[in-house]
Amino acid sequence: MYTADMKSNRTRCLTFLLTMFCLLPAAQAQAHASEQGFVLLLPTGLYIAGGTLAVVASILLVTVLNKRALAIIFRPVELGQGWRFNALVTLCNLFATASFVALIGVGLFGPTDPQSNLLPLVIWTVLWVGVFVTQGIFFDVWRWINPWSGLHRLAKGASEPIYKLPAKLGAWPAVALFMMFQVFAIADIAPSDPRRLANVAAGYWIFTFLGMVIFGRKSWLAQVEFLSVLFDLIGRLRPANFARILRLGTPGWNAIERGPLSISLAVFCLLVLGTGSFDGLHETFWWLAKIGINPLEFPGRSAVIWTSSFGMLAASLALISIFAFAVWTGIKCVGKSPNSTFANAFTAFAIAILPIALGYHFAHFLVSFLVQIQYAALAFSDPFHQGWNLFGLGQIQITTGFLKSPASVKTIWLTQAGAVVFSHILSVLMAHHVAGTLVANRKDIVLLQIGISVLMVAYTVFGLWLLATARGM
Repeated sequence: MYTADMKSNRTRCLTFLLTMFCLLPAAQAQAHASEQGFVLLLPTGLYIAGGTLAVVASILLVTVLNKRALAIIFRPVELGQGWRFNALVTLCNLFATASFVALIGVGLFGPTDPQSNLLPLVIWTVLWVGVFVTQGIFFDVWRWINPWSGLHRLAKGASEPIYKLPAKLGAWPAVALFMMFQVFAIADIAPSDPRRLANVAAGYWIFTFLGMVIFGRKSWLAQVEFLSVLFDLIGRLRPANFARILRLGTPGWNAIERGPLSISLAVFCLLVLGTGSFDGLHETFWWLAKIGINPLEFPGRSAVIWTSSFGMLAASLALISIFAFAVWTGIKCVGKSPNSTFANAFTAFAIAILPIALGYHFAHFLVSFLVQIQYAALAFSDPFHQGWNLFGLGQIQITTGFLKSPASVKTIWLTQAGAVVFSHILSVLMAHHVAGTLVANRKDIVLLQIGISVLMVAYTVFGLWLLATARGM
């Protein structure tokens, strides 16, 4: 029974969370969400309060841990000698290249319906969702399916590049290309149109391969090719690392071990979260009302191209600015310290944003993935609509029944909310460990994280709210 006391307690919790939120009023452009096709009729306020309080509790509890305890938490265990599959990896890369060419053919000559054409389903569902999450949680799948490396290795071997990219360029070209990709994905009039997507994908493949030939494979993939840069960063969160030595540890140990990022990679991490957050925000009734569109009579993507483009840019710049302010606040609270300069803290703490980006990406696309992967399997059975039934997949019946049952909807919501909360708690642990590398005593470690902690709490509130809010696109 929902009593008056329960209502009063709930009001107090929400008032507290609202107060925390008001500390960062600009953070509305950062929130992230799932792409659900239903209105969630669960007591989400209680879940949001509970999830946020869990993050607050983790921030309070982690302050009692000393640097040695955190070092133990993020210290991997060596399980033995790793395995080398260089020849097999090259073979898989070549197969990935051939598969990519086949997908371009399907995009150009296959069905015009994006829900029946394998190219957009593979790009937006298998790659952008499945590979992204797998890369961050399970294993380095991108190493095996990179569609450029095998062919370049076969053609050029270990030969020297014609020109060398300057090291001072950093990963800024990858940052620019990632933003262009997000504009195409979020704001383009028809990013899933098979013909349009085929031309863009083919052009990018040619651009990347030529760049690798001219400037070298390693430098191009590390500084320019945004997918390789993205998956390398996200891959640092995996518990297991299969390099020369097989090691297993707390998620994020590899990110911490590899040390602070360059300024360009730090900005890249923030953009992954910022652009992904806006991807969820720009579909909400709140955003559509702000740009003067009736969410129940959405006029089409062509009507919001510029607002979506500038909104995504504004959201990304807002997140970078707020993050910088949070870091600056911690620096001011600590005072003068040889290691805790603003530049050092900015690049060091940025690595702790990665778990949040991965958690929101999973939550954002979970429902969409569950539906679209069925269409992908069906399209794979007959890519050119010739009546084929490859591997018997043509018998699949597309179902969205799990969106109609209160029990399954609740399970989905709790999975999404759990991913968001867990990702924030992991970020709290990583941030505390990073702070311990910048300052010496426990008091300074806590003070250095004041701004970052408030940012994480506010982000939790908005992220969980967006999981349940109504959408108009």
